[in-house]
Amino acid sequence: MLIDTHCHVDQFSSPEEVVQECEMEGMRVVAVTNLPSHFIVTADRLRGHPLVCAALGSHPLSAANGIRELAAFKRMAPHADYIGEIGLDFSNQGMPSKALQERLFEEILHTIKGRPRFITLHSKGAEYAVLESLHRHKIRGAVFHWFSGSAKDLAKVIDDGHLVSVNVPMLSSLSGRRVVECAPMESILVESVAPFAKMRGKLSHPRDIKLVYETLALQWGKTFKEVTDTVKSNYERIISQFEK
Repeated sequence: MLIDTHCHVDQFSSPEEVVQECEMEGMRVVAVTNLPSHFIVTADRLRGHPLVCAALGSHPLSAANGIRELAAFKRMAPHADYIGEIGLDFSNQGMPSKALQERLFEEILHTIKGRPRFITLHSKGAEYAVLESLHRHKIRGAVFHWFSGSAKDLAKVIDDGHLVSVNVPMLSSLSGRRVVECAPMESILVESVAPFAKMRGKLSHPRDIKLVYETLALQWGKTFKEVTDTVKSNYERIISQFEK
């Protein structure tokens, strides 16, 4: 089974078609959302599709809307095992809303702490700040999506018991290759970020993660099956804490 831990299913022109394709191929997909209102629609569409799980999200670059929908997030969070995409963005694009993001992220972490969940995090330019917030709320086992921080921050992420998810664009960047080289196998998951990552000039699809698995096999000196088994084990180590 191939596992895609970060896919924006609701952003495809035909989400239902993508979901059906994933299930036909036996793929397990975490369908992240950018706002609670998006989660409501996505969760409804995914009823009856057990391999594709909707995640309750509040994207940092949508912080203004996220604050307006915070009450809805808090209302739905007790019933959500999958959380994402949440986090902070201190890139040039995100800096104007930095204070608002920090306020929203603090509220979200306070809401979701206290029990195991699958959490996928945005941390562009804010890796240390995200890590410190998780540490303060005693949240472990979260997943840093598209990690692009320093080797020092990566070491801290791993030491604190978190994981990183690797995608196709990361394989062609220095920072992405460093993640694959430095992170232990038991701390790596795989993501498509579809449809926002480009694949051969086209919008990405969850099935594109096969290339990530193949690259990990070369990097680790393992067979394709050994890599899929490792990633599956890493994923199940998280969800086994709440899936009974």
